[in-house]
Amino acid sequence: MTLTVISRSLAPQVLNEKGECCIKGAGSSMQPIINTGDKIYLKKVDPSQLRKGDAVYCKVNGNKFVHLITAVDSGGKRFQISNNKGHTNGWIGPSGVYGLAVQVEDKVLVSDKELANRLSGDTMLVL
Repeated sequence: MTLTVISRSLAPQVLNEKGECCIKGAGSSMQPIINTGDKIYLKKVDPSQLRKGDAVYCKVNGNKFVHLITAVDSGGKRFQISNNKGHTNGWIGPSGVYGLAVQVEDKVLVSDKELANRLSGDTMLVL
């Protein structure tokens, strides 16, 4: 995947307009999945495609970051967001999720095939 790295602050707008973008990782809360400086490839997806274990670029309590979905409420209307160190940031609705991290550097987190399967109702989880 080759996309130009953009500013994290521009990512929500670019995801809305183009459906995909690339940002750089920052901080240590998502190690070892994401390290500072790693290229993170994001895709805008339908909220119904999001699953527990997905890494998403999101906004929780005014903060924007890439964190994990650690729970999905029964109606799929809210997502619990946590870092990779066990800290829970809170619950957000679909509008708080800007994009799904599909690849970090050369490691594919969620393939196009997996996303298509999620739309068709197949719940296979590939990380």
